[in-house]
Amino acid sequence: MGIRFVHALATAVAAATVAAVMAATAAPAIAQQAPEPADYPFSYLAGIRAQAADPGSAPPGTNDPTCRSERNPVVLLHGFVSNSTLTWQALAPLLRDRGYCVFTFDYGRADFSSTLGGITPVEPSATEFARFVDEVLADSGADAIDLIGHSEGGTMPFHFLTRLGGADKVDRYIGIAPLYRGTSQWGLAGLIGELYSSPAGQVLTDVCGACRDMVSGSAFLAELDPHGDAAPGVQFTNIMTRYDQNATPYTTGMLEGRNVSNVVVQDLCSQDYSDHYQLTYSPTTAHIVLGALDANYTATPTCSPSLPVLGVPGS
Repeated sequence: MGIRFVHALATAVAAATVAAVMAATAAPAIAQQAPEPADYPFSYLAGIRAQAADPGSAPPGTNDPTCRSERNPVVLLHGFVSNSTLTWQALAPLLRDRGYCVFTFDYGRADFSSTLGGITPVEPSATEFARFVDEVLADSGADAIDLIGHSEGGTMPFHFLTRLGGADKVDRYIGIAPLYRGTSQWGLAGLIGELYSSPAGQVLTDVCGACRDMVSGSAFLAELDPHGDAAPGVQFTNIMTRYDQNATPYTTGMLEGRNVSNVVVQDLCSQDYSDHYQLTYSPTTAHIVLGALDANYTATPTCSPSLPVLGVPGS
């Protein structure tokens, strides 16, 4: 009877140990929770404050060389005339808290700009991005990344996919206010194109080559010819706002294809008034991103008011 007792005790201890190990290694409960406005600075003002305090600094939770995860590394790309500091103060730490290894860098810096990127012509920026992806894959040992890009940062990587051999290095492509067909700039696209075609065009290109490339009808966008079928192995998710003042019309962020999901934040939350800049700080956007990265994410989000630039009241 003593032997039976010892055997039963040993079995119970072993079972408890296995349960403890499984609990310790299981994904934390937070992974299935919708992002709450109180947990992160859901306001573009957070990016402005961070840029003022430490220009060009890496957002919290990014570029940790010791980070390891079974999930793909996530690369965040800022937009036109911007940087990571301004763009990712909420989404970067949110993703890190949920077990993702998050990486970001500032591309397309001009000689006259020490902390802002997204200024030089888009094709060289895509080459910069290609090198960065290779570095992330080499350091992490992963086979592919998941990409989240805002504005130009949601557009430029398409060139990487289709012209620089990047389609096999990206599993998920999430564009936040991308400009696949450029921006009309409220009817000024034609005038801007004429200016860049004038004798002053080279000077303007030296000052802001991305301005030329991101305008509707540009030579770069004509060659880009974006559609989901161009990279059938990539899952695209495009997130837009009807109140976008830069990506105009906002439908410039839509793609066609069986591997494409186009989402307008107001269709999920009518109180979300995010503009172009606030969209990366919208809790609705964060919810869509989490679902795009993880098919098992099934949380129901809270529809929180989100104002242009100011974001969620109290953030």
